[in-house]
Amino acid sequence: MKIFNLADYLNDLKYLVNFDNGSYTPAGTAKVAEFFSEKFRAAGWHVERIGVGDAVGPCLKITNCPDDAYELLLLGHMDTVFPKGTAAQRPYKIDGNGIVTGVGVSDMKGCILLSYYALLELQSANKLNNTRICFLLNSDEEISSIYSRSLIEEIAKKCKYALVIEAARKNGDMVKLRSGVGHYKLTATGVAAHAGVNPQDGSSALNELAHWIIKLHQLSNYAIGTSVNVGIVNGGSAVNVVTDHATAEVDVRFRTLKEAARIEAAIQALTEQSFTAGGAKVTYEGGINRPVMLPSKETLELCDTISQFGKELNIDFNWVETGGGSDGNLTAALGIPTLDGMGPIGAGGHSTKEWLDTNSVEPRLKLQMRAIDYIVHSLK
Repeated sequence: MKIFNLADYLNDLKYLVNFDNGSYTPAGTAKVAEFFSEKFRAAGWHVERIGVGDAVGPCLKITNCPDDAYELLLLGHMDTVFPKGTAAQRPYKIDGNGIVTGVGVSDMKGCILLSYYALLELQSANKLNNTRICFLLNSDEEISSIYSRSLIEEIAKKCKYALVIEAARKNGDMVKLRSGVGHYKLTATGVAAHAGVNPQDGSSALNELAHWIIKLHQLSNYAIGTSVNVGIVNGGSAVNVVTDHATAEVDVRFRTLKEAARIEAAIQALTEQSFTAGGAKVTYEGGINRPVMLPSKETLELCDTISQFGKELNIDFNWVETGGGSDGNLTAALGIPTLDGMGPIGAGGHSTKEWLDTNSVEPRLKLQMRAIDYIVHSLK
């Protein structure tokens, strides 16, 4: 019996898009969790709601068997980057070309909804009998899964393959490699003084931080996938004050462990010098929070197989490398063959221009079903 119907999918998507579920909006992510809990339980799946801290909503561990080891792990997240009130400002909307916009429509409410329908289609066709699948949904992926990482890794160690249901790229491509990610917080301290009366007695925390920013950006090497970006800077109390305090936050992306170590060493070296007379200095905290998602031999072989499925289904795509991180970084680092971008086509995530192409939903549903069926039967 056919389960999927685009009208039903869009009705479900409209419901999910029209409320806030930011990482630090636990009630919102819990609402997403409740939606999928009810859907899967009604279909006879085992659903376990797992708390990972009061700051964020629950995780869901959804399985089709009572076992604790699986042929396949599907990974998705229930949170967005947006603050409360955003859903009211940008509600669900679909245009005449089938492009849907709204909060989290492609990152990733529409994606995990697609997997729900894919799994139920397979179940209805009796293609999941005697298989072991875990669909794990967390609520803090957009803040680097800082609360759920240990849970993801614990479950992943019991799985043979992992598929991450992030959206396919806007041109339809899917992901075989993701950069590693680091996050650093810099704190600059100095000596306050009056900027007009006795500036020579001060030591500007902002001036020291400015030198750091220049040095940090010079560490980028885009040709090999390394980027260092100071994205947030705060400091100063008044224009006529030599400030004694400033902060900055730094995003780092890299493709090799060697590059990660180079950046870390360079940041440490900066703490051992001062660019500003009078004692201003900078300290830092943080570090690498997502390892590189590197494709193994088994991963590349699976890429080839899914590409063949795409040709049979008349779906055109390539496998690409991207600087964005996902929970696939965590599973790949454990040696588990991992592929990403298995959702429908969408783009504009983390912005007001986020969209999902509903014309891609049914083709990608079929592709995902073929991939799941192949993994749980041919690779078990």
